[in-house]
Amino acid sequence: MRTVAALLSYCFWISAGNHTVQTDQKCGTPQVVKPMFQFLRVVGGTQAKYGSHPWLVSVQNRGFHFCGGAILTDSWILTAAHCFPFVSKDFLSCVWVLVGEFDLGADDEDEQAFTVKSVSVHEKYNQAFPMNYDIALVELDHHIRMGARVRPICLPLPDLQIPPWTNCVVAGWGKTRERGRLPAILREVNLGLVDQAKCKHILKTIKSSFSKQKRGLLEADMTVLCAGPEEGGRDACQGDSGGPLVCPAGSGSHWVALGITSWGKGCGRSWGNNGSQPSSKRGSPGIFTDVRLVLPWIKQKLREGRPR
Repeated sequence: MRTVAALLSYCFWISAGNHTVQTDQKCGTPQVVKPMFQFLRVVGGTQAKYGSHPWLVSVQNRGFHFCGGAILTDSWILTAAHCFPFVSKDFLSCVWVLVGEFDLGADDEDEQAFTVKSVSVHEKYNQAFPMNYDIALVELDHHIRMGARVRPICLPLPDLQIPPWTNCVVAGWGKTRERGRLPAILREVNLGLVDQAKCKHILKTIKSSFSKQKRGLLEADMTVLCAGPEEGGRDACQGDSGGPLVCPAGSGSHWVALGITSWGKGCGRSWGNNGSQPSSKRGSPGIFTDVRLVLPWIKQKLREGRPR
């Protein structure tokens, strides 16, 4: 995770053999209700429908939710690197991954719990701003039983182009407001994609001092994308880290994990007038790892079978 100084200024969305999916389960196709039909909010919103995000998982430590993730195959979970600041045996022995989860306070009908076999964090993961390569893969101890409310999310094609302001969806058990509590029941929010040039500009406005090196990173090796309205009010928040930003693809016939929930300046703050605000009052859209830019790494790790 970041330095103590950075943590005071920026909030992370975190509270605390290759196996393939079953051939009769299509990725990215929820059978209960399409998430886009419910424009609900994680910050200040209402609950999602049971089964509307069948790929979503809750990552827990000693029974407490701290991050989200997405099912890729029957034994692999996609999540954020900053969710695993430690990958020691002692830490992982306390981590459980719950699939088919909806109400954290109850045993859901399709709920399955798994321990962690291994975790692979991207070798280029950089905790410093703007937090590039914030991605990790979690291998489960045994295989997921797929069904209507438990199924994988699709990965995007590397050349997939989705226009700015396309409505994508984030779901999770993150806080409903910046200084709020974690809810028990799953919530969702629709967020419009932000043009990449504008995303880079906003990132510059939320950092009061920028070295030439950091400006170069924003121009060259940036692996993040932005989503959320300028006026704020809709956002992910602490506890939503690692969950997928899913967007419609293939004429809306299925959903792909375009992003991985990473971080943000505040939760649901406006960011259109950052230039006239003191640093402590500035906001940002949601910041997500761009999955299209890390596809080779994902595929390599899945081919290897077990990450080191």
